[in-house]
Amino acid sequence: MKSSKKLQPIANLAKQNERGAARNHGNVLRALKQQENQLNELISYRNEYINTFNSAGANGMSVIQFQDYTLFLHRLDDAIKQQQQLVTNGRTDCDQSKSKWLDKRNRSKMVNKVVEKRQLNESKQQDKREQRELESQPGVSVRK
Repeated sequence: MKSSKKLQPIANLAKQNERGAARNHGNVLRALKQQENQLNELISYRNEYINTFNSAGANGMSVIQFQDYTLFLHRLDDAIKQQQQLVTNGRTDCDQSKSKWLDKRNRSKMVNKVVEKRQLNESKQQDKREQRELESQPGVSVRK
């Protein structure tokens, strides 16, 4: 069996690993976008709530209403901080998955180059063998 044929399963496995890493990176990217969208929604909701709070304050509000508004704002701020941490973690995960995917892609390219080089060498060797066979046949003249 030719050495290029022996390396083909390794090249196939490297390509399969690259595809898996690319799929994983895509999933991590989608999760990050979802986390970012959720953060943006929380921030938008907080801004709307502050506007409502300011309008209610301009019209006058009771101490209990004021406490309810401020308590809810604190809860929103906590939720935003938690979501910001999730986004930060998601970006870290995204960077890591991208790095893994690029590593797998580079490995796959390397293995493919080795296979191609072996195939080229095998082809050259085959051409040389055929040339020698032609030259060794009586009555055949081969010009170079």
